[in-house]
Amino acid sequence: MRMTVPGDLIARAAPLIGAPFLAKGDTPEGWDCRGLTRWCLRAFSGIEVPDYLDLYEAAIVCPAGTRERARLLAEGLASWRPVEPQAGVVAWLTWMGKAGHVGYMLTPRLILHADTPMQTALLDLDEPGGRYRLKGAFVPAFVTDIEQAL
Repeated sequence: MRMTVPGDLIARAAPLIGAPFLAKGDTPEGWDCRGLTRWCLRAFSGIEVPDYLDLYEAAIVCPAGTRERARLLAEGLASWRPVEPQAGVVAWLTWMGKAGHVGYMLTPRLILHADTPMQTALLDLDEPGGRYRLKGAFVPAFVTDIEQAL
């Protein structure tokens, strides 16, 4: 399946900046990083992905829960494939060396993401001392081609 990414992605994403953070949220009225990226894929490129809400059901505070969450993450990543960082794909981000945050790439260096302290904001990977680092860029495995519209 071909995924088409709008050429005016930054302009389309601009009204989303400042949208509130809401754990398990999935709309501009309130979302977390997972909900934001899912919404952007659907709204901007017509790509539907699972909601992955089962990740929240895994108790992550005990050792057994950590293993369960890791298993669920591994299963979920099996349905995604790595690509070069580019507009319209999902950024997998690390914080303090640990992966666990995602965002939506507006350019290869500019990411829209939702986080507790800053709501929905832009992350510039070129900013020195930034909180997050790019671990990888991904699309759903069924996306075979990415077209950047002009």
